[in-house]
Amino acid sequence: MTSYIDNYATKSGAMIEISGVIPSASVDFYAFITSFNDSLSSNWTEEQVYGRQDPIGTFQNTSRKISLGFDLPAVDIAEAKENLTKVNKVKQFMYPAYHTSIAPPSGSTTTITRNALSLAKSPLVRLKFANLIQDGNGNGLLGWIGSFTATPVIDMGMFSEGKNKDGKFFPKVYNVSLDFTPQHEYDLGWNSTGGEPVASTFTKFPYDGGS
Repeated sequence: MTSYIDNYATKSGAMIEISGVIPSASVDFYAFITSFNDSLSSNWTEEQVYGRQDPIGTFQNTSRKISLGFDLPAVDIAEAKENLTKVNKVKQFMYPAYHTSIAPPSGSTTTITRNALSLAKSPLVRLKFANLIQDGNGNGLLGWIGSFTATPVIDMGMFSEGKNKDGKFFPKVYNVSLDFTPQHEYDLGWNSTGGEPVASTFTKFPYDGGS
């Protein structure tokens, strides 16, 4: 059944999608945005030269960080269970993939290992929020989650199920915040001769304004 929260997210575009790259899975949060920050930093190496007032700057790169906060409410216990499952899934996305085995020594059996030496893939994700967080083609922006916090709002209460030691609790509202570092999949910048974008998708960077 479609709830008021689902209708709000559909009409306002306030739906946040987080997709795992290692597992082929994604979660959609029907949320109320509480904060959004998209910060770009121009990084330079400065050299102080004797007799010169200003330093000589050598450009290194431009880096980008995104932080997002939202409230995640539930109108009933079914939606609260679904929200808990989604929060769990995002936390699972933050763990890497490992090789389940390594080549055995000659004449021995395969050794199963899950230590850091057998790391196979880093835990990248794709994050999308309307036109404010997306890649140049309207898909989720590739990158990694540096931190993800889902805090139950205790004052709003919880739905409960079961009793005593077998009881389970499902928060009615979460305060969620995350920090995200994008990894852009196309060139960002300008052609030095004609001043044109080095990639056509750069014309929509970082937000597709619809022009």
